[in-house]
Amino acid sequence: MNTPRSLRMAAAAGSALVVSAGLLLVNVAFAQSAPAKAADTKADAAKSANIDTVTVEGFDFPVTAQVGGQRLALNGAGGSNILSVKATAVALYLPSKATTPEAAFVMPGAKRITLVALRELSARDLSSALIDRIRQNATQQEIESNVMQLAGLGGVFGTRRSLPKGSVVTIDYNPATKSTEFRLNGTERLAEPIVGDSFFPMMMKVWLGPRIRPATRNALLGIAS
Repeated sequence: MNTPRSLRMAAAAGSALVVSAGLLLVNVAFAQSAPAKAADTKADAAKSANIDTVTVEGFDFPVTAQVGGQRLALNGAGGSNILSVKATAVALYLPSKATTPEAAFVMPGAKRITLVALRELSARDLSSALIDRIRQNATQQEIESNVMQLAGLGGVFGTRRSLPKGSVVTIDYNPATKSTEFRLNGTERLAEPIVGDSFFPMMMKVWLGPRIRPATRNALLGIAS
């Protein structure tokens, strides 16, 4: 049976219309899904992005550290006027959060203080300032119990005249050896470790002691001034 030519043309036109409609639906679906996929990509990137540093006075302090095989977290960081305003920045790393000096002093485990030179520092002046701060903030009993340790602290920077701008001094307490170690820029040992488990809490008083300005102390404790 022969189909009239007009019917064949109508059928063809209908098929073309169906195809066109199908293509239109596909294009609309793609146009709608493209922004969603782009948004998903940005969301995935945001999810995968980890904040791994905290910037203080232009220096990026890592939010974690390893001392003696123990993982530590950044407790707080801020500027320090140990020699002059904006001469140094300092950070405190502890096994867990501390919001008072007393809690930081007695907390068991490894600890770290990171000191950054924001300008060139005289090694002799820095050493003297550290000892003076300890004498101003430690108890008489602490000082008398750490006479040899204080003498050792006086010689930590004795081999150099200055610390260039950007120098990073790490002061680590290792409970396994009950000693405090000073390193420059993560690799160079500045002196032999200072032995004694009561020395590091006294060292912490350079920045957390009762006669330290509240802004510095609060910054290391991670609390608002």
